[in-house]
Amino acid sequence: MKTYTFEPSDLLFIRDARPIDIGGHGARWPDSPLIFDAIHAALHRAFPTPQPWEHTHCEGVSKRRDFAPENRTQRFGGLATAGIFPVDNGKWLFPRPADWREDGTQGAPLKPELLQGCSNLPSPLTHSLANPCKPSKAEAKPWWTKAAFDSYLAGKQPAESESKTQSDLYDGEWQTGIRIDPERQTQDGEGIYSAEYLRLREGVSAGFFAALPTKQNEGPPLECIDRLFASDSAILIGGQLRSCTVKASTAPATDILPTGATITGTRLKWILLTPAIFPAIGAHPGGWLPSWIDAQGHVQLLDGPGKNKAKRSGVTEGKPIGARLVAACVPRAVALSGWSERIEAAKDAGHIDNRGPRATMLAVPAGSVYYFEADSPEEAQKLASTLNWHASPNFHRRSTLLGEKGLGLGICTPW
Repeated sequence: MKTYTFEPSDLLFIRDARPIDIGGHGARWPDSPLIFDAIHAALHRAFPTPQPWEHTHCEGVSKRRDFAPENRTQRFGGLATAGIFPVDNGKWLFPRPADWREDGTQGAPLKPELLQGCSNLPSPLTHSLANPCKPSKAEAKPWWTKAAFDSYLAGKQPAESESKTQSDLYDGEWQTGIRIDPERQTQDGEGIYSAEYLRLREGVSAGFFAALPTKQNEGPPLECIDRLFASDSAILIGGQLRSCTVKASTAPATDILPTGATITGTRLKWILLTPAIFPAIGAHPGGWLPSWIDAQGHVQLLDGPGKNKAKRSGVTEGKPIGARLVAACVPRAVALSGWSERIEAAKDAGHIDNRGPRATMLAVPAGSVYYFEADSPEEAQKLASTLNWHASPNFHRRSTLLGEKGLGLGICTPW
């Protein structure tokens, strides 16, 4: 994936999922799907007709697709993004792990403890999380640098200078506006609303990763994301389509994102760097519980490719990883929504007007922590390799939905 940053020309309007009639709360850090939607729309604007380097495809799932050439109307299906993260004077920042506690003088992560007898923990959890710090109203700063994460992963206290508050990065400004008539797309001259806008501090920008591999007749996929930003460094972000300037960076992701620590024992925890969505599937409740963990807490992931992929690639099928979930530290869910140029699930195939808002979904927030016990150190290392984001040629993403939008990035460390 290529590395980029963007800076708004003025204010940004980053709405949450609440109706605008009850107040435009738009001064919050952008969610990960926003940059995907913005780039996808920019690609359609920059290249209104199919390009020679482009690979078009058919809509729908494979078993129901009509692969006739005239039905290859879908474009830019290989687009993938990760982010958005704050960048403060060149330092990338990430959501603080939810299990970190401070008492005003020192800090430490929560410690899982096995419960004996009755428990009110949701199934399949068996360990509660104990706070090793003294009772205090002190709150840790919500944004950490890579150096702070490295200290946390090494079991050390992060330096105070390596963490930031929300107000260090941005501020909110309220402005009054006139409501828009949805049919005429002009001001209706009647409704008045108040909206809050996001203003970044001096020296603060937003960082993200993006890739657009396209299939070729021969040879490996061709990376084409630079074709968008080479022709125009501006991109429209958020509500009201505010202009932002995009800059490319040569820094590799391994120098920017925190990387998982070495796993030596049988216990490890997985910290989310971006939100993740785990929907209910059949009897599986979803929500806070990852879709790849069963009702008894056993991990359902494989240490290699699945049956069908292994058959296509001519390699050995992966085996189940021997590990189970024992504890979790998951804050309140966040609501994710967005806008799409194409919503196949909402309207019939071939429908002309498929533009519109995406459904609102609840996601496990970034910073959430999941604790695992493996059957052996080797199984723990396999699980860490599967859950850590740093994998070639693309990032590992463990969100059941919207992984292409960067959801489900995480790192592992022992506990």
